[in-house]
Amino acid sequence: MRLSTIVVGGGIGGLSLARELVMAGLSVVVLERAPKLGTVGAGIIMNPNAMRVLEVNGLAPCVRSRSSPYLARDTFDHLGRRLATRDYRPLYADGRLAVGALCHRAHLHECLYDGLPAGTVHFDTRISEFDAGPDGVRVATESGEAFAADVLIGADGIRSSVRTRFFGANEPSYLGYRSHRFVVANRDGLEHFTEFLGRGRRIGLVPVGSGQLYVWTTFNSPRESRAWALESVEALRILFREFTDSRVRRAFDALTSTDSLVCTDIEEIGQATWTRGRVALLGDAAHALTPNMGQGAGMAMEDAVVLAEELAMASRGEKPVPAALASYVARRQRRVETVVRLSRQVGEEGQLSGRLACWLRNRRVRRAGRVPARTEAALERLLAWPPRGEARP
Repeated sequence: MRLSTIVVGGGIGGLSLARELVMAGLSVVVLERAPKLGTVGAGIIMNPNAMRVLEVNGLAPCVRSRSSPYLARDTFDHLGRRLATRDYRPLYADGRLAVGALCHRAHLHECLYDGLPAGTVHFDTRISEFDAGPDGVRVATESGEAFAADVLIGADGIRSSVRTRFFGANEPSYLGYRSHRFVVANRDGLEHFTEFLGRGRRIGLVPVGSGQLYVWTTFNSPRESRAWALESVEALRILFREFTDSRVRRAFDALTSTDSLVCTDIEEIGQATWTRGRVALLGDAAHALTPNMGQGAGMAMEDAVVLAEELAMASRGEKPVPAALASYVARRQRRVETVVRLSRQVGEEGQLSGRLACWLRNRRVRRAGRVPARTEAALERLLAWPPRGEARP
């Protein structure tokens, strides 16, 4: 039996799964509602675990061709005083981690898409009906097309229609802050991921290759607030006026309009059940997490590897499909829960707003930076893929 899979969602998780399934010799179709491959967006942090996935599946050279290496993370306070540097280079030199990459999100999408056979992804596809039974799954579209397969995977994001249809409504949890994202010229020639910690606000400057700088912010904001500083560049500058470092000022000065500026709520999804029969969830549809550790892509890509391994075993007749999907969850859930928790904690620390609380936080960051060996050990535990000691099928 050559197992066939329908993937709903052509984002990072869905395209990654399709790539893994194609490499395993399995049949896959991806249904994406967008009319074409996304060419807009901002930057993305490809941590070493995500890049290791790409090294194995052959797409790392494409991603590295238009990216910056993730060499180090420099942390400063709101005035530009250095707190710590997290240096990844010793871990790379020893071969303990794959070299991370900092790139534009659109470039990553292009690499993933180009890694699939023509016709795998169906764009501009709006789904009207899902059906899943003991013998297979079926999807009908508004245009009258019908797709049938052995497995249905929901990789359709934090507001997943697959999740709602098969697992019930589950609204994302808002965590009390929002984020801006935009890309400008890298005027200062920054080479490292550079972040600034303020009071209830943060700013990140990330070189993403091709002379571009990805800028992200976070700011505490009540759920009902609409004061997002989107009305003008000046309003954005005022919101972050406590950050006086010249690198921040030049990055904001390079923004001439807010038309391309994206502002999103920081949310999570707590989804207890990821599988039901021949249906499973992947990536943000199963476990949307905060962006504080840059692990949204990494967790989705790791999901894709494990799920493809399990489906390949089912295709070979080594286990039934529902058992393969259950094994996927068993192998993934603990690691994902750990990363979700750590990412949330990083955000809680970063969004502290009290003067004393921020002073204590900055002191903790500074002290931790004085013990690089401990930091390196923690990074290796978190960012190695596959995780140390995990038995592979």
